[in-house]
Order: sequence, then C-alpha cells, then structure tokens
Amino acid sequence: MNQNPQAQGRPTPPYFEVRTPAQKKFIHSTSCKVLAEFTGTYYLVFIVGCNVLTNSIGAALSIGSMLMVMIYALGSVSGAHFNPAVTVAIWASQRGLLPFGDVCLYIGGQISGGLCAALSYWLLFGSTFTIGPIGQYNLMAAMIVEVLYTMALCYVVLNVTTTRKQDGSNYFGLAIGFTIVSAALTIGGISGCVLNPAVALGCSLVAAMHEGSAALAYTAVYFCIPFVGALLADFAFYVVQKRDEYNWQNM
Repeated sequence: MNQNPQAQGRPTPPYFEVRTPAQKKFIHSTSCKVLAEFTGTYYLVFIVGCNVLTNSIGAALSIGSMLMVMIYALGSVSGAHFNPAVTVAIWASQRGLLPFGDVCLYIGGQISGGLCAALSYWLLFGSTFTIGPIGQYNLMAAMIVEVLYTMALCYVVLNVTTTRKQDGSNYFGLAIGFTIVSAALTIGGISGCVLNPAVALGCSLVAAMHEGSAALAYTAVYFCIPFVGALLADFAFYVVQKRDEYNWQNM
C-alpha cells in the first residue's frame, strides 16, 4: 500500500519533508526551538544555583548530568545549545547550520531562561550568589581558564553534533555533559566554572537585585569571555576537520 500522502492526492503535512519513510524528518517551528532553548537553559541555571546555594559536594556531577539529560530531551528540537557561546560557535563555523536570525532568537531564549532560573532560586532560597574569581585567584587567571574550557566545550559540541562522521551516534549527550563535569572539577575553584553568558548574566542580574550593583563587578567579563573560547573552538575545528565535506545545506 502506498503511504505517500502526495501519491494519494492528500496534502503533505507541513511538519514533514517529502522523503522515503526511513528519511522522514520532523521539522519544528522556530518558536518551538526557542522555547526548547529557554527550557534547557532554565533547568541548567536553576540547578547551578541550587548546587551553589546548598554547597553541594556533587555539584559538578549534578550540573553535568542535568545538561546531558536536557540535551537528550531537547536535542532533536533545537540542537540543545543552552549556551550563547555554543550557538555562536555553531553559527561561526560557517556551514549553514544556523541562520543568523535563529542565532539572535536562540540567545534571547537562553538569556531569558537563565534570568527566570535565577529569579526562581532566589525566591526558593531567599539568597543569591555573585560570580567572580575564587579565593586567591585573580581575574586574569579566571579569564584564562574560562576561555580554555569554553573552547573545550564548544569544540566537543562541534565535533560530536555537527559532523558527518558522528551522524547517528547516540553518545553526544554524554560527551558534552562530561565535558562540563571535567571543567567544574578542574576550574570550579578558580573561576567558578561559568562557561556560559546566560549563566553569567542571569545570576549576576538577580544577585544585583538582591545585593546591590557590586554584584555586577565581573559580569561583563564573564559574559564576553566565553565568546572568545567559542571562536577559538571554531579555529581548532577548522584545522582538524577541514576535510569534512558533509554538505548540510543540501540535506
């Protein structure tokens, strides 16, 4: 029996591309994608806040695990960036994976999710936290490790989710989640391991509402520096993967 709607004279549902049954791909609307980015970022920032404010000893594993499950849950909708630096890295790789308009909408959704999450843990705990270098470490040390580990995060994302070689693999969530676990364990005591402009901005703005403008002292640095890591990841990706000839635009 012919299952092709067009062959039977019925209109093709707008959410399917015309492909053979094995090739059908669900196409989500832009609003769904932005909502997915909002949701994933919300839970990521909320769990960061809960771990920090309760002094959890398992914070690294908790945060990495939440990122992993949200990637598996929402990756098929928006790509599960949950981080403006990751969004910029994918766009800047210049392979037609993400239109610039979607980049702006994704970042707006991510920042909104981060802000709502920070408001949520403030209401829950009645307290907030500031972002900045930890203990004896200065701002330069914090900037260096934030760049290096944001680069590592974006580089892993580019390699496990955007290349032909990894097409169809199911370990991408584990790879990205454990990158965060590794980063948190390594540099959490140096910079706080932010690696995400949405985390930096959301947490800092709500901290400023609670504690005053002094909480914004390092916000600009922590917001901007991950984008440097994202661009370095693009450069490293190009050097290593420049022979990848997968044409995403013709999918």
